[in-house]
Amino acid sequence: MSSSGLDTTGFKIRKPKLGIIGGSGMCSFREFKVVSETRPETKYGLPSDTISICELGNELMAFIPRHGSRHTIAPHKVPYKANLAALKNLGVEYVIGTCIVGSLKKEVVPGSIVLPDQFVNLTWGRDDFSEADGGSFIHLPMGEPYCRHLREKIIGIAGEISLPVISQATVAVIQGPRFSTVAESRWLSANGWDIVNMTQYPECCLARELGLCYSAITAVTDYDVGLQESLVIDPRHMDAVLEIFKGNIQKIKSLLLAFISKSVPELSCGCASAVLKSYYDELL
Repeated sequence: MSSSGLDTTGFKIRKPKLGIIGGSGMCSFREFKVVSETRPETKYGLPSDTISICELGNELMAFIPRHGSRHTIAPHKVPYKANLAALKNLGVEYVIGTCIVGSLKKEVVPGSIVLPDQFVNLTWGRDDFSEADGGSFIHLPMGEPYCRHLREKIIGIAGEISLPVISQATVAVIQGPRFSTVAESRWLSANGWDIVNMTQYPECCLARELGLCYSAITAVTDYDVGLQESLVIDPRHMDAVLEIFKGNIQKIKSLLLAFISKSVPELSCGCASAVLKSYYDELL
């Protein structure tokens, strides 16, 4: 392929504009037509699993399961850099990460779809250090970590399909893979944070570092353990939680299918690239 994006015969090569990182329960997306598969080696190693180049209508997208196709990679072991670098190398400009989350507020009820606009990182030892690449580090601006343009497009589509969403929330990212103790959960809630998750860091900020516009679609399966005694991750309540979990996956898929059909051609942001350009301009 030439630098112009043409193949050797002169035809324009189609590239996926959108990448989808599937979280727990989204290890596959059978509603897409898979046109090719690849698992490219990046300078950060191999991504979590094979990346499927999929087609829906006239749109191409790239799909990768964050935890692997058999859900075997723990949150702190996910090769976040390799996943995002592989998507970027395929031509992806926008990334949507799907996640399962717990609620830290009673009004954020299980079954809710939430689009976070802020995160708090409580993890450690993850592959988020640029020094490991042998390159220079950057003081990455992170005041608005999620792409506003992409979030607004998703919120608009949710309205069109009559799917209620919570459009602003702070996600507390814990190390995992264990869940919180009651004391930890109450502390998270007391800080005023809305939902708890294990994978939004460093995925969100690494996307920004690579110049990729990123948004998350999260689904609430349960109340975190410090909020109440029912609808929490506990053997006594797992049947009810799993029913909510299954319903949430269908909601996320419906939202993504509608979004791809209607909004992908209209995406025109580049906020992440603009942040990087502004940063490097300041250094010169």
